[in-house]
Amino acid sequence: MGFSTTDRPENIQAGKGLALPGLVLGLLTGLLSYGIIEFWVDGNDENYLAITSLFFLVTASIGYLLLAETGQFARASVAAIVIAAFLALPDYFMFSTLAIETGNYDSFPGMFWMMLGRGLSAYLLITLVKAGFENSTAVFSIPSYPQVFFHGLTIPLIASGAKLFAGLALLLLFAWAYLLKQMDVEFFHKLFQEPWFILPFLGAIGGLSIALMRGQQSVLNALRFVLLLFCRILMVITALFTVTLLLVLATKGVGVVFDRPYPSMWMMTLAIAGMLIFNGVYQNGEAGPPPIWLRIPTLITLIGFPVYALLAFYAFGLRIEEYGLTPTRIVGIAINGLVAGYSLVCLAGLITELNWRGQKWMPLVGPLNILMAGFWIVVLFLLATPILNPWAMSAQSQYNQIAQQKTAAEEFDFGYLRFKLGRHGDHALDKMLKLTDHPEADAIQSGVTRARSAENYWSYKNQFDDAPVTEPN
Repeated sequence: MGFSTTDRPENIQAGKGLALPGLVLGLLTGLLSYGIIEFWVDGNDENYLAITSLFFLVTASIGYLLLAETGQFARASVAAIVIAAFLALPDYFMFSTLAIETGNYDSFPGMFWMMLGRGLSAYLLITLVKAGFENSTAVFSIPSYPQVFFHGLTIPLIASGAKLFAGLALLLLFAWAYLLKQMDVEFFHKLFQEPWFILPFLGAIGGLSIALMRGQQSVLNALRFVLLLFCRILMVITALFTVTLLLVLATKGVGVVFDRPYPSMWMMTLAIAGMLIFNGVYQNGEAGPPPIWLRIPTLITLIGFPVYALLAFYAFGLRIEEYGLTPTRIVGIAINGLVAGYSLVCLAGLITELNWRGQKWMPLVGPLNILMAGFWIVVLFLLATPILNPWAMSAQSQYNQIAQQKTAAEEFDFGYLRFKLGRHGDHALDKMLKLTDHPEADAIQSGVTRARSAENYWSYKNQFDDAPVTEPN
């Protein structure tokens, strides 16, 4: 099964002539970033609009360098700005929420957005837009899966190569400065530590690195080949692991999973890994079925995929039933839902295998992959906005644990609402004080008073050595 998209003539010249624009744009981005930090943020970490603007600027610049082609700069500029603006909305919500009451919010949703959700959303958006630009006769067209797969595979390689180039350049810069310092020339050593110099330098090197990496089509082709070959090898190993795990579950029961720490996380990790490996084997969907030695392991892996998702859901359900929702669990359930949704893609692929001699292999998988990419963008975006506010949803769930007598007041962690759910937790505590008809009204009032008298979460948990506290996490 070949991957002809990598060899298309129109892709051989991709990124041509972008070195100078990349250098200039990176330099300007670095200068503007310095200006925002020095004159707008100016030591005030609670200037959410300034910090959001900084992220907007960097995202728009990187998006432009990944989308632009010679003679097609205008639409790349518009698309990059739209993508950056789209991501700026959750950026502002997360920055402002976590800074309002420092230490009184569970930081996991913000960390998840900044470390994973934001980057993944930007990657998927740029991939879909880049694929939609493939039709040169129109400003934008509905992307086809071969183009989506091609750019989805190529963009991470470009980004990784650019980071490597930029890192090496920075390392050489400081090595040079250190060498000169040993020769009693400290001017450059001091210069390279100045923000007004280092930020524009990093911007220029970063922009140039992206442009140069885009032009290395022979290198990119080789890397794509190695990755896809690696996926084929991993698919056989994954199938063997799937068979082994299913046999263990059938003989020993699901307890072997749930008796271990973080069962839902492990199940989701296995499912996501299988999803990536499967797509590496499926490739762009243009070719026929693979050899039988690869086809059978792929089908085995697809059969095991729903099992991982259902086990993860079950693990989440057990924890939620006992302790209620927390921001971490809300994010986990959302991602698990997306993973479970991919089971429908697997099912569609398995159904098409009824036509064993079909010319195309699993023809429904490609279009459904594009649809799933859209779902990932929407869900990740909503998780970082007031629409699916994880702190508010958790506070309501924790309130229900007490109001509906699912958890005894003496075992309930009132401090979690006070110090991990911010104003939403405070509102829930106020509502608990109104539960005068509750069988444990006195214990509830005592717990709320204890939480509000504590200065921080640590002091709440250690006010009384014999006080039982069951943290929702």
